[in-house]
Amino acid sequence: MDDISYDHGGKGVATLTPLRAVADSSASLGRRNRVSVARAMTERARLLTPVFILVWVAGLLQEQAWSLMIHFPGHLSDLGASETMIGLLYSLSAVFGLLLRPLLGRVMDNLGRRPVLLASGLGNAAALGILTVTASLNWFLATVFVAHRVLQIALFTALLTLSADVLPKSRRTQGLAIYGLGGLIPLATGGAMGDILLDVGDFDLLFICAALLSVASWSLVWRVPIYPAGAAGGPRRGFWAALRQIDLLPVWWLTMLFAVGLAALFTFIRTFVDERRVGSVGMFFLVYGGVAIAVRIFSSGRLDSTRQLPLIGGALGAYAAGFLVIADAATAPALAIGASLLGLGHGLLFPIMTAQVVSRARESERGSAMAIFTSLFDLAVLTAAPAVGAIIDWRGYATAFNALGVFLVAGTVLYFVWERVAARRSPATVISEGL
Repeated sequence: MDDISYDHGGKGVATLTPLRAVADSSASLGRRNRVSVARAMTERARLLTPVFILVWVAGLLQEQAWSLMIHFPGHLSDLGASETMIGLLYSLSAVFGLLLRPLLGRVMDNLGRRPVLLASGLGNAAALGILTVTASLNWFLATVFVAHRVLQIALFTALLTLSADVLPKSRRTQGLAIYGLGGLIPLATGGAMGDILLDVGDFDLLFICAALLSVASWSLVWRVPIYPAGAAGGPRRGFWAALRQIDLLPVWWLTMLFAVGLAALFTFIRTFVDERRVGSVGMFFLVYGGVAIAVRIFSSGRLDSTRQLPLIGGALGAYAAGFLVIADAATAPALAIGASLLGLGHGLLFPIMTAQVVSRARESERGSAMAIFTSLFDLAVLTAAPAVGAIIDWRGYATAFNALGVFLVAGTVLYFVWERVAARRSPATVISEGL
């Protein structure tokens, strides 16, 4: 079709674009728009961005420093501390960590994550370095150690929150599963690395290496872009409002179930293995960590597209079954089976729980919500570990671990009921998480 021209009485000629040209132009523009939108969506959904990799490496280094400190009770024992004194010192650090959580949440919400990371990272490295000059058991050593533990808690919470900040919403659970590998790898290797350092040198060498790892992590945080404190998702209400939020209550209960099992496991598995004389602690954590890592690697890509409740039920079931198996384990293979089930539950549960906290909390209160989330693990150490220890003293390991398995099963039923009740009051949660 030719162009059609109209003469407006000497005022010029107006040309109308042919219909085919208009259609071709519109189609071309549509294609370009679709390509631009697709490219933008791809960029938004990109997971392994330079910033995420930077945060992951910083978290890995910090967790590796923490894992070396699992040998610290040996240092206290060498200085003459009793088991009771060691337990009280760790409990004291947990109490201070809990008391400071509301402040930590408010600071992260108001100032952002990076200031917390820079201040606590430098303080943690300094505390680890100062431990090299503590040659006797006194209040100075206790103060430095408690400061280290509290600062380590702040680092873990802020790094976990920052990892959620930099992940695309559509792949957040997968991203958190990958980020969690930075905690599982040190869990599997930290004991062996500490043994090597202590064989080569002494605890001073171990403290120096932990301090250097912390400094390396701190130096990477300087390269992370400054993310403004969250302002979306409604006005900022505060720490206690996030704690009471209706659709977060079942998540807190789910986290507490997992934390109770984890506290009992990390507190008593060594003495359990020593008494039963089956396998070894190294073998147990190698299987536990190896299975958890494998689960994260092979399942992470499907976590965001799979309904959450069946995954949670299966993971909690595996976690409970793990305690039931090791309760009666009389051989190394039986212990390995129990460790595999526990690792399976751990590998699935942690990223799902973390993603639910992030997605349900207001963005403006994400720091407070994550501070509550991590505080539940300290609360479990203070409450569940003594209770399980009392049952062990009363009736032995079999009764204690069987009771834990039953408690987890009953707690899972309560979680499902609670989740359904909360979902009725928060339909958006059902839609966003595919419950």
